[in-house]
Amino acid sequence: MSADEINYLPRDLDDEHIDALVDHYGLSDEAAVQIRDIMRTERVRWSEAAALSGLLTLAQIEEAIKWKARRAAGSTGGVIERALQLSGSHQLVKVDSPEVAPGPELIFAHDPYNPRSEKIRALRTELLLLCDTSAIILAIVGSGPAEGRSLLAAEMAIAFGQLGRRTLLVDADMRKPCQHLLFQTSNTVGLAQSIEDRNSGILHRVAGLPATSLLTAGTALTNPLELLSDQRFARLTETWRKQYHFIIIDTPPVSRFADGLTVATLAGRVLVVSRTVATTFRDLNEMLRRLAITRSQVLGAVINDF
Repeated sequence: MSADEINYLPRDLDDEHIDALVDHYGLSDEAAVQIRDIMRTERVRWSEAAALSGLLTLAQIEEAIKWKARRAAGSTGGVIERALQLSGSHQLVKVDSPEVAPGPELIFAHDPYNPRSEKIRALRTELLLLCDTSAIILAIVGSGPAEGRSLLAAEMAIAFGQLGRRTLLVDADMRKPCQHLLFQTSNTVGLAQSIEDRNSGILHRVAGLPATSLLTAGTALTNPLELLSDQRFARLTETWRKQYHFIIIDTPPVSRFADGLTVATLAGRVLVVSRTVATTFRDLNEMLRRLAITRSQVLGAVINDF
């Protein structure tokens, strides 16, 4: 988030409303403490602290500004829930759902001493060394099905989230979504709805990782490739760049769908996943050829053996 964006945030949001707003958006008591800590250490207003924490989006904070303006003008706002008019904010997803917990398949989240967990941490370190920008958008791509893309995407999001930096995991595989299964939640509303009708959607908080959020794929009513090729998805991606330090995007197999290539073009960076025996050299080579057209940077390759 740039300094210009921070300066745009409200300068008079009363401290008396912090708890109410935090509670309304489904944030924990720890989140309120975190926001106040940032206020003290950074010497900024609550709105600026909320933005810096990544716990509330700019859209949510801007909606609070509008509410303040309406109240100052003498309009009838009623209770907090009515005054904020959540349905009026369509540009960004909102944090309004219960926490989701990493499922048992996500070994990295439950067994830090497992050999796989050590490999994930090593991969995280290598990626950080390769990227020198403040915001990292990484598309996880693979040639065929059952190569472990979704699992790796989830584990990498958890790994980055453990650094305490704002992290977003996005399931852009609307063909056969898996992230909601890995985090044991529903998939009714997600990325598809955010693109299709500019709905605010649902951004799930990940238990134990207050800076990490999950956006499931949702149910697409139209062709997923058309959705991902829409300018609304491009604008959403640019919004993520401003709000998060790390954005990990799961994609469907490139050999079957072009969705992953579209995501790779917007992300700018990709991590290639393959599986021993299952992924042939021919398939891998063809995928790399198609990725070259996107002009995205291939940061590395992961070979799964399971």
